[in-house]
Amino acid sequence: MNTKKLESWYLEHHVAYPFRQTNHPYHIWVSEIMLQQTQMDTVIPYYERFIQLFPDIASLAVAHDDLLKKTVEGIGYYRRFKLMKQAAIHMMEKHDGVFPTLYEDVIKLPGIGTYTAGAIMSIAYGKPYSAVDGNVIRIISRQYLLDQDMRQEKHKRLINGINQQLIMHANPKDYTQALMDLGRTICKPKHPQCELCPVAETCQAYASSRQEQLPFLSKLNQTKSLSYIVLIIHTRTGIVLRKRTESLLEGMYEYPQFEYDSIQAVIDLLDQQGVIIDLYDEPVSFKHVFTHQTWHMHVYSCRLIGNKLLDDWQVYRIENIKKLPMAIAHRKIRG
Repeated sequence: MNTKKLESWYLEHHVAYPFRQTNHPYHIWVSEIMLQQTQMDTVIPYYERFIQLFPDIASLAVAHDDLLKKTVEGIGYYRRFKLMKQAAIHMMEKHDGVFPTLYEDVIKLPGIGTYTAGAIMSIAYGKPYSAVDGNVIRIISRQYLLDQDMRQEKHKRLINGINQQLIMHANPKDYTQALMDLGRTICKPKHPQCELCPVAETCQAYASSRQEQLPFLSKLNQTKSLSYIVLIIHTRTGIVLRKRTESLLEGMYEYPQFEYDSIQAVIDLLDQQGVIIDLYDEPVSFKHVFTHQTWHMHVYSCRLIGNKLLDDWQVYRIENIKKLPMAIAHRKIRG
């Protein structure tokens, strides 16, 4: 693959996103974490708001958890931001609040894997460290006609080795970002625009008309489907919420929900614990799809009779709920 042609194409066609206007490792780190499993256009407003509220490692390290979660509400994969705060605390304690410059130190930060470490080293510091994500796997698989199963780690390591050789003879910052842009805009999973590709002449998959067959990825297990009864419980002073402690969406607020198919079963369960509710409206159904599971939510509006609440329930005034970090799965319930 001709890395010079790839870099020239990037320099001519790239979009000047805000995190591309800086070499600051903190800003690069924030953008790379946000771009995990999230589209570029979606990330921009979140990135700008995040940098405004937490402009440096020190401010992130002392960020209030609810404010941090509220800042990224709607972007998904919230555990990555919990790990970011842990990494910021680590840097305050071990690196005097300065982002480390050595790969060995960067890779030790909570929430940073080989891709993110490589991206930071190449983009922020201009060091030749490979950063392999889905885009890179797809591009290199097609360039070199590699048809091994790219869900297997040994084959990902093969891609990483090839990419490391390529970046050694390239401008690391431009090369890494060029691969990201090429995979996002031209070398797409489906219907790649090969006629616009700056490195089409060296693409073996294109030459053999196999570009849409690669990379080969074995099938994943089907997503798990879960059914919930969700209660919008009105009290005299507000609405009942609970703060999640489960690993999925940990720390986000939600309406009380129960993994039951029957509302009567939920009423009976609450009654046994002294919590009495009165339904007053027809149920409404919502669906939310996560990466590995789908929630089917049957939502009932009700009133609390008496003052008894479960231990992890708390009443919030309606006007204050919008200020709390809430999972989009539940935020969409009330529009």
